[in-house]
Amino acid sequence: MNNKNSNLKIVYIFLLGIFYLLYNYIAPTSSDMIIYSAGTFSFICLGLYLSDNMKFDIPHYKMNKFFATVFINLFFFTVWFILTWDFWIIPLFLMFTSTQMILTIYLISVTFKRIKTTVYGSGEMKRRVLSSLIRKKEYEFINIDDLEKIETFVKENRISYVILAKLHLSEEEINTILKIRMNGVEVKSYFDYMQEETYKIDVELINNEWLLYGYGFRILHSPINNRIKRIFDISMAVFIGILTLPIMIISAIIVRLESPGPIIYSQARVGEHNVEFNVHKFRSMRNDAEKDGAKWAMKNDPRVTKFGNFMRKTRIDELPQLLNVLKGEMSFIGPRPERMVFIKDLEKVIPYYNLRHLVKPGLTGWAQVMYPYGASVEDAKRKLEYDLYYIKHHSISLDIAIMFMTLKTVVFGKGR
Repeated sequence: MNNKNSNLKIVYIFLLGIFYLLYNYIAPTSSDMIIYSAGTFSFICLGLYLSDNMKFDIPHYKMNKFFATVFINLFFFTVWFILTWDFWIIPLFLMFTSTQMILTIYLISVTFKRIKTTVYGSGEMKRRVLSSLIRKKEYEFINIDDLEKIETFVKENRISYVILAKLHLSEEEINTILKIRMNGVEVKSYFDYMQEETYKIDVELINNEWLLYGYGFRILHSPINNRIKRIFDISMAVFIGILTLPIMIISAIIVRLESPGPIIYSQARVGEHNVEFNVHKFRSMRNDAEKDGAKWAMKNDPRVTKFGNFMRKTRIDELPQLLNVLKGEMSFIGPRPERMVFIKDLEKVIPYYNLRHLVKPGLTGWAQVMYPYGASVEDAKRKLEYDLYYIKHHSISLDIAIMFMTLKTVVFGKGR
């Protein structure tokens, strides 16, 4: 179920591409404009993704989708028109935009279906599942009051999906649930549901046995995957470094002019296998920010300079860490590195917090794109749940997805 929207995006782009090629043939733009045409299509798809207008997990087509699509198309087709002054672009824009609307409405209408769902269990696990289900429009939750009558309840209410919010089942419960599953009802354990639907791992409910037998964690024992990841890191660091060099130069000048102190701020952080290294950032705080000792960063932190606040929201302050990536101290994607002074306290109150140090820290990460900014023990716990998911499910495709989600964060200034 969690892959449905991703698969629909691929289908949508594929079908849209076919119609786009067809319309380019119908509207005879000159052959030397292939680059402009391909660039326009690519940027439109990227724009739709960044603006969250490539989703099909809603029951109806909304007007804000219409206006966003028209605006994105109009912008990139206008750029193409200004560069070429080819008037065939106008009917191409109209045909393509109309097709987008029709295709989106069609995909929503044929794929969106509310799934009748119930939760077998009680207590905190059930509460957490329900808090997730309530945010998902495709699930129609039907509560079961008498767990002993689960088989009858599923038949009478035509339940399609059962989530097990219970760690240990009796032999009788196993046989009953198995019978339900064999009759075509999808059954998911609590941990599988939380991973597949919320993309995180509940640190308070896992144990050593779960870690021992759990699938995944290839990043910890696959030399080939780690070599590929290293090639990815170096390639992205060089590419992003060259692309953002003018931004870094301008930022360095503004940091120097805005407040006294060094342009680059280096600080000891904990990396892979608990080895400390110096992480580099553009200084975003006053030079005397920690005159009274180490403190958690906070929302609307008064120690942050005006330009520093802008850099944090757009992640510009992190760009000097490209050097850490090239040196092999950090990866491009991974858990964010923390300071030892905070880690010692966090390990005392958060179970399995040390697991995040099994891999290299990252310039950006799954927790950063999935969880809003926060600076407390509770926030650290919630971020760890996403970090553990990343370590368990790591793949290059996940790294690429995080890259695009980070780009969205940068474009809309949603960083911390």
